[in-house]
Amino acid sequence: MDKPAKDFDAHEVTEEVAERVKKRMPDVDDDLIRREAAASVESHADARVTDFIGIIAERETRERLAGIAEGTDESSPKD
Repeated sequence: MDKPAKDFDAHEVTEEVAERVKKRMPDVDDDLIRREAAASVESHADARVTDFIGIIAERETRERLAGIAEGTDESSPKD
């Protein structure tokens, strides 16, 4: 598999995602946001094109956190 672009910094992207999610979901714990953001970014870190990982990870993070708040796990397959 191809390696990700050299300018991709998973830590930096994670922090950016966490910051944007925190603005939209201010009542959610910062550590939980960071953990979920890191998991989302990490799941895409080996992509050949890394330009949109932040956008994708932000959406996934918000969906996961919404699922946690509702008592469901949005990352599990639906029946």
